[in-house]
Amino acid sequence: MVVGKHQNTLKEINTSYILKNKILVARRLSGGGAVYHDEENINFSFIQTISPGENLSYKAIIDPVTKFLKQLFPEIIFSDRNDLILHGKKISGSAMHVFKDRVLAHGTLLVNCNLTHLTESLHGHTHRYTDRAISSKRAEIMNLSELDKMLTADTLFTKMKDFFESSIGFDKLFAISDTMSLRIHELVILKYNTEDWIFGYSPKYSYQNSFAYGKKIIDYTLEVEKGIIKCININSKDELTPAINHILSELVGEKHNSVQLTSFIISPETDSFEIQLLTSLF
Repeated sequence: MVVGKHQNTLKEINTSYILKNKILVARRLSGGGAVYHDEENINFSFIQTISPGENLSYKAIIDPVTKFLKQLFPEIIFSDRNDLILHGKKISGSAMHVFKDRVLAHGTLLVNCNLTHLTESLHGHTHRYTDRAISSKRAEIMNLSELDKMLTADTLFTKMKDFFESSIGFDKLFAISDTMSLRIHELVILKYNTEDWIFGYSPKYSYQNSFAYGKKIIDYTLEVEKGIIKCININSKDELTPAINHILSELVGEKHNSVQLTSFIISPETDSFEIQLLTSLF
């Protein structure tokens, strides 16, 4: 799972499904919505230098990909949301990032992706969150393999490579050096694989939910900033026990993400209330 730079990670993902199926979560440098990746999904990127004031067109930048796909699937169209659509369903999403005079335009191709994992992973509890984050736009999707049963990510990649070399003139292969690989690995460790980037970069938000306490339902609101729970507001006329108030107060200052809070609450002494609270936090 990869969310866009300006999204609220927890809002976009189905936390329980992702934990159960051991699906990794990442945040990319570009904007746009959340996407699901697996080994039968192709990612392509175009990086180029631009002139000051140059008008950027994602459609123009990825035109080689569109021309290639139209040879295989002539019905493909380019939507006004920069998606590639086939028979009314989305087969490719996109995003862009500009830094100084360089632009990165990248997209996905659903070849034979696990659509169950894709759909369930993106089925988050969006109604619980109040924020100004960029929300994903849901659309009907399909795999290209639905029209060509023999198609795999590997075979499509080979065909695309051959097309670029023979028809577009992309005939130079570039290998990443050991020095570059080391720098990339350092960036992953220091930034892109950290909780602060994946969860903490989310815009500040309010999270509303409830938990069962005996026969009572207790509503609460978390105020979260930079991924940290700043305060908890209990919306209840009933007075909570000192023990429960203590547990709730200890959540303040903790990171609001599944990794941190699961380890914070679950212990050999965990009781049913704490489990109720844990499952309500996402």
